[in-house]
Amino acid sequence: MTEVKAMAMMPEKAKAPEIYEFLKENKVQPISLAALSSSIRRDSGLVGIRNIPTQFWTMYSVITGMLREENVNYTEGEFHVQYNSSKAYLTDAEKADGFDAKIAPVDRWRHDKIINVIQIPGLMTGTGSELRNFAIGLTLNKEGLSVAFGQHVHECVNFNVLGGTVLRTYTYDNGKNDGLPWELMMHKLRQWVKGLQQIWNVQNEIMDQMKSYELPKDIPVVEEIIGDLYIRAIKQAYFKGGLTPFDTHELSNFTREMIQSRRTEDRLANVWDVYSWGTSIMKPGIVDIGEIANNSNLWSEYLIDRFEMNVPEAIIVE
Repeated sequence: MTEVKAMAMMPEKAKAPEIYEFLKENKVQPISLAALSSSIRRDSGLVGIRNIPTQFWTMYSVITGMLREENVNYTEGEFHVQYNSSKAYLTDAEKADGFDAKIAPVDRWRHDKIINVIQIPGLMTGTGSELRNFAIGLTLNKEGLSVAFGQHVHECVNFNVLGGTVLRTYTYDNGKNDGLPWELMMHKLRQWVKGLQQIWNVQNEIMDQMKSYELPKDIPVVEEIIGDLYIRAIKQAYFKGGLTPFDTHELSNFTREMIQSRRTEDRLANVWDVYSWGTSIMKPGIVDIGEIANNSNLWSEYLIDRFEMNVPEAIIVE
């Protein structure tokens, strides 16, 4: 047998698997779409989490496909996954090779909390600290999938969801809001993509009303809000109370920022300032990435109700 023929008969050397690693200091970190779509699927029968009608990367592809069909220019954002909601399922052989809970082949990971924000630069307004554009936030948490249509504020990198523009595959707020079947959710998403300008106009109107509502200088309004939020957070944590935009840990960050702001003589002049202040702590690594869009929306609803503001709803023609 010739040397060439012998070499041809030898099995091809297996390619080394792509590895994904959580760095020690990272609670949340980026992941590529290719690595994410190679990870373990969220399917029925998994303990502790709900089934989802489609995978996160499929939902992302569906939405970006809709944007292309409507000739909407968009900018892809980074995908982020959360360490305490990611797990590598390893064989004994893989463990013997040195893989563990922080470093493993990409196809051995399952990520139960994911976030991605798609930027829509064609819908933009403001300058300087007021510069903002339309954005679509996609999240996966242990309950299911959600899509939020909102604003991205450039200066503080906030993702603001106004007008109740959130679609979910799961029941929300103790059964008050039912989840949508995937087919109906896709239908609504298509209508929302067609109506981006309408949603953008409504959200800007809500923002303008928040800006025009000035806080009284002689009443500690922010302190009252924090006190009320703490009570609500305790009720939610221990007494099955209603949903709140912040848990007690997040409220500590909120209060610390308030005290620091008062020291530097900055002042919250209106309801929009208070709202932006709250969303400034709603970032991956600070809060649960699976709840950022939900909490941003809850926060706006809380303030609108607290100050009895008559704002429009982002009603999309179905």
